[in-house]
Amino acid sequence: MKTAGQILAETRISKKLDLEDVARITRIRPQFLTIIENDDYQKLPSGAVAKGFIRNYCEFLGLNPAQVLAVFRRDFVENQLGQIVPRGFVEPVSKQPFWSPKTTVIAILALTFTIFGGYLFYQFRILAGPPNLTVNQTYSKFTADTDTFEISGETDPEATISVNGHLIALDKGGQFSFRVPLTLGENLITITATSKSGRQTTSSKTVIYSN
Repeated sequence: MKTAGQILAETRISKKLDLEDVARITRIRPQFLTIIENDDYQKLPSGAVAKGFIRNYCEFLGLNPAQVLAVFRRDFVENQLGQIVPRGFVEPVSKQPFWSPKTTVIAILALTFTIFGGYLFYQFRILAGPPNLTVNQTYSKFTADTDTFEISGETDPEATISVNGHLIALDKGGQFSFRVPLTLGENLITITATSKSGRQTTSSKTVIYSN
């Protein structure tokens, strides 16, 4: 598509007119005519001046000023500083909605990678790191008046749990509960969680049994 300046320049050349001839009759300086034909409107004082020059130039060449000015407004706009700039510098050529099929695909891929990455991290922690171990009996020292003491808590479902070296079964989700036989006096109870990689987490409790 031709610009306003190109239309004016081609029409002038087709009529075999020099810029000096146009300037003498329209009283528009030759340098301003060159600026208009080159669509270099930033060098003009304002949009009003640019439109006035284009209108006078069109009337001299026998062109419809309204049509040429419409082409000018299609390609250029006056910014907040009063300068004439290409319209794309002020507003996007086409405004795309924020959410589109492309952004939907990107969001799905990002969510998939996030979930997959979290799963890999979880598996790495299970294989390479020590297992979690939570014992419900939070104090390190207890007294008891019966010959057994209950130990309960939770560990990773993939780990194994032992109390004083004896393996005990885990419930679904990694919960465990076990009653430890006591002897008179001080009893040390050691709970050990062992991961698949052999890493261990240990918690110890002291129970004093007196009847």
